[in-house]
Amino acid sequence: MKKILLFIVCACGLLSSIDVKAQATFTTQADTVYLSITTGATVPDYITNITGSALNLKWHVSATNFPADWTDSVALGICDNSFCRQNGGGQLWNGTTGSVFPATYGANSTDDSIGDFHLALNFASATSTGSHYLNVFVQDFTSGIGGYSKTMTFIINKVPAAVTNINNSENNIVLYPNPAHDEVNVVYDQGADVKNIAVYNIIGKVLAVYKVTNNTSANLNLENIPSGIYFVRLINSHGDVVVTRKFTKQ
Repeated sequence: MKKILLFIVCACGLLSSIDVKAQATFTTQADTVYLSITTGATVPDYITNITGSALNLKWHVSATNFPADWTDSVALGICDNSFCRQNGGGQLWNGTTGSVFPATYGANSTDDSIGDFHLALNFASATSTGSHYLNVFVQDFTSGIGGYSKTMTFIINKVPAAVTNINNSENNIVLYPNPAHDEVNVVYDQGADVKNIAVYNIIGKVLAVYKVTNNTSANLNLENIPSGIYFVRLINSHGDVVVTRKFTKQ
């Protein structure tokens, strides 16, 4: 009998130690938002509360490769459902300041209350161009630490104001994170007609070929590729190479 009780106690302890993945309490308009701009824009990715109660969310910028002139207090601001904050003193970077910003998202009887979340960009004085990304990590703290979380990715392509054709497929391609670890994401314009993505090593040997199932982005699993410097080639439906990008796997 003692052995049985001991087994039950151990089993209960084991079950209680297993982490249970938090169920979704909110959704975003998109996982990745892509926008080409010249001088400035409002870039929304609205958050929807899918519960019947108010949510207390916290967020911070978790990663970015924005140029310095895209991140000063005039160029970059982020607005949630409670406040708008400019990046004065780099305050939006959790890694350097420890800042985590709270925001409340209400609910209604249909459990589909949509709240604001957007980037406020003013690049009128910025000279840097090209495509760059910014990630925002959002987590539900309504019931304490460990609530549901997700990352929102904003891909911004800034083109010179004098350029009238902003649909150059080669300029509208972003690869992140770089350096990469177990995976790398590639975001491209729908007009690029990407059908396959190949990974090459520095001597030109093909290590992997990925068939594209999404017309704007792809996630490449790098677990079986050793650390080093590699190239990705985006290939269209005619078999032509659209563009080549270099990345490092750590």
